Amino acid sequence: MTAMTRIYSYNRRVIVNRYMSKLNFVEHAEGLERNLTSLRKRSSRLTLQLEELLGNVQKQMEDLYRTEVDIDMKLRACYGSCRLVLPFSVDHLSYQTLRTDMEQVEETLIGSRKLAPPPNDVPHVKLQPVDVGPAPPAEYRTIPTVRRELLTQFEDIEQNRVVVEELRQV
Repeated sequence: MTAMTRIYSYNRRVIVNRYMSKLNFVEHAEGLERNLTSLRKRSSRLTLQLEELLGNVQKQMEDLYRTEVDIDMKLRACYGSCRLVLPFSVDHLSYQTLRTDMEQVEETLIGSRKLAPPPNDVPHVKLQPVDVGPAPPAEYRTIPTVRRELLTQFEDIEQNRVVVEELRQV
């Protein structure tokens, strides 16, 4: 019984350590799942905001270009009748470069969304109970060493396995 008690104590430590490791693993997996879901939502929201801002920038660029063209036309019309006219011309090349850069940003934004759309669901890591068989007979608990050393045959330790929940198809 002494040898059995020693073996039981050693194995109990190992089993409890593994059990705690599984619990910690599942807890961390749940935290990562929450973080990933949160990041995906935030990423989608920021992508929409970026698209909106990109549209605003393009509209402002067009308005600025139109304003400069209007100013250039008014200055040319005033050139002969005004006393003092400063030379002014619209820098068409700069606007074309800006327009090209904006198109590249838009292509990058839209292209990245087309290449790898995020999956809809994040797999869930869970603990699933395992059936370990029948409980020890009542006579086992009547043995004095079993009562004194609390040799419960690991009845107080839940037996689980780690499973990954399958993704739901949308």
